Amino acid sequence: MSEEKRTFSRVPIRLKGHARIMRAIESPQIFTGDIVGDSTCRDNLFRNSKLPEDLTNFLTEMDRKLDRVLGLLSKETLQNDFPIDIEILELSAAGVKFRTKTELETNESLEIVLILSQVPLRMAGSKGRIHGIEDDTKLYRFEFVDTRGSDMEAIVQFVFQQQREQIRNSKM
Repeated sequence: MSEEKRTFSRVPIRLKGHARIMRAIESPQIFTGDIVGDSTCRDNLFRNSKLPEDLTNFLTEMDRKLDRVLGLLSKETLQNDFPIDIEILELSAAGVKFRTKTELETNESLEIVLILSQVPLRMAGSKGRIHGIEDDTKLYRFEFVDTRGSDMEAIVQFVFQQQREQIRNSKM
């Protein structure tokens, strides 16, 4: 995420996340993807159905509520697997800047999970390394090293959404 070789946009943000220290960056990821389903799949669920519209609306709403309940139940498991709480203050597709109460070292390998949205629950995960800590802000600089395509897409979409929101707010 250094200034010289930055190729991704970054946005100031305030997100919660979780991390775990890895013995080696080559180790497999624990986080295997979004815990709740994709809303586009939900929208297509009853597309060509012959069910009455009221029933499909009811079932779709039940599906959303079940996703929320599953997300809440999965939160405890996530915190057990990723014991380090982090607060993300800057995000790009290249990495994050975060703070934590846990002491971390430069070049330490971590797997992190970003909570992009609480409702509906949307998360993304990545493996990477700490590139240091900034002297003035005391934020850790973390570079993504191994990110699955679906997680990278979720992060990029989130960054674009935040940029659009900032542009809208600046024009008011």
